[in-house]
Amino acid sequence: MLWIPLTSLTLALNRMGGASISDEITKSVESRDAFYMQSLETGLSVVVQLFHEFAVDEDLLELGISVEHIEPSNFTDKVKAIQRRLQLLKGSSPYVSEATVFLPLMNRTITTTDYQTSLTSEVYDILKGNFNPSRLIMHDGRLYMSTRFPGHLISEREPVFVIAVELSQSVIQHTLRNIVSQEQGNSVLLGLDDDWSISNERDEELLQRLKVVIDSQEEEGLTHASGMLPLELDRTTYMVSYTRSELLGTSLLVYVLEEKIIGSLKSYERWTWGLLVFSVVIIFLLAYSLYRIIHHPLRKLVSAFRRVEDGKLLTIDVDARRDEFNYLYHRFNSMVSKLDVLIHEVYEKEIRNQRSELKQLQSQINPHFLYNCFFSLNRLIKECNNEEAYQFVLYLGNYFRFITRDMADQIPLAKEMEHARAYVQIHSVLYGPYVDIEFDPLDEAYNDLSVPRLIVQPVIENAFKHAYGALASGGELLVHTVVEEGYLHIMIEDNGNTLTDRDIEAMSARLAGARNHSQETTGLINVHRRIELMFGPGSGIVPSRSQLGGLCVSIKFKL
Repeated sequence: MLWIPLTSLTLALNRMGGASISDEITKSVESRDAFYMQSLETGLSVVVQLFHEFAVDEDLLELGISVEHIEPSNFTDKVKAIQRRLQLLKGSSPYVSEATVFLPLMNRTITTTDYQTSLTSEVYDILKGNFNPSRLIMHDGRLYMSTRFPGHLISEREPVFVIAVELSQSVIQHTLRNIVSQEQGNSVLLGLDDDWSISNERDEELLQRLKVVIDSQEEEGLTHASGMLPLELDRTTYMVSYTRSELLGTSLLVYVLEEKIIGSLKSYERWTWGLLVFSVVIIFLLAYSLYRIIHHPLRKLVSAFRRVEDGKLLTIDVDARRDEFNYLYHRFNSMVSKLDVLIHEVYEKEIRNQRSELKQLQSQINPHFLYNCFFSLNRLIKECNNEEAYQFVLYLGNYFRFITRDMADQIPLAKEMEHARAYVQIHSVLYGPYVDIEFDPLDEAYNDLSVPRLIVQPVIENAFKHAYGALASGGELLVHTVVEEGYLHIMIEDNGNTLTDRDIEAMSARLAGARNHSQETTGLINVHRRIELMFGPGSGIVPSRSQLGGLCVSIKFKL
């Protein structure tokens, strides 16, 4: 899965690079637009400077104020002098196409080539109200710059003269074409206060929509001197840069198709995504090949080993493979076959050892127990307690018949409990009132459960031997069954006081190591081994502290 962080890192680097390039492009565009606007302001600032020089021109002031006192010859010289100055004004900037002086008191208009006897009232009325010589004014499709004398803000008073220049829109359009090529986009010069524009754009609808969008952006708070923003028109995205000139009262818009600017970046990103998809396909095919070649046969081998761990010695089906796994499969099957043979040999040896241990236990009839039985029988006969003596003899007969006769290794649990009950009944006669015995009946559902022979009686014998030897009276013995979590428990509890918690822990440790045949074999260990061998791990004898205060031995059978 290393390809996931590597691919994510590649995409992140691509996006970071794209963002960095976009920032550089934005800075470059803003710098280009600012340079153009600065060039336009510089080119027109010469005109404004000459406007100020005209304001102190003596000939112009004399014509504007006292024309009736000037002689005709002198008047002509002054008009020609003013025309020469207008020609200088016209030649001062490539943007100027014509220079004009309006003399309202004379009702005259002087241009670089003509002297008119009347004012163009509509143009004059618009230009005489302009007090900002740097402001661009559009009227009737023509672009002007103008200034007046006097220049103070007294609108009621007629000016002495108004100087105006008409700017060449063709020159401005030509310079706008130098900003961006028409293949990529176009540029527009807009008036901030008046609804006018100069552009090479032939699509008037697109131009109007761009103006509407920019106006809406300004209404929403777009007041920065310059910036760049994306605009989507008819599912086509444009990158629009804008630069404002408060001096000229204009705004420069340059709009370029987004595809022209960052199309290569998006193309690179698409290639990156394509490479990612291709990598995923290759990785998937490689993973599937590894699964078929390595993972699947390896998992098959691991599953076979787990079956062996569970005790199921099953071989693997060997297919027509001709690789290393074919060899491993054959070696595994050979190993399983040998393990099966060895386990059967060990199992048979274990069975033989346990049978010999069982026969040894059967043959080890405690002489003291036999003596005590005879002494108790003698006592019952002397006391003429014939009925109890008769029952006692029956108990002894059932006990020794079960012990001495040769039976199968496994018997129903009901018979095993019947033998244990006979053993308890014998001890009830031997101990009499000294031990209170409670033997609960077995649930009939478990009567036919097959168990090893002689597993309950040795545990009860251990209780009588170790728990009640030092008790003069008050002994308690409880035998009952419990079913918990899939296990049947035969519980033998006493109230003896000879075992400490450390003794019980030591007994548990000896039973846990019962598989080590080098340790001494006792009755409890023999019982534990046989139950564990028949019912599997988790079954056997579990010692703990009894609810009566003594020892509780639980014989567990996994159901």
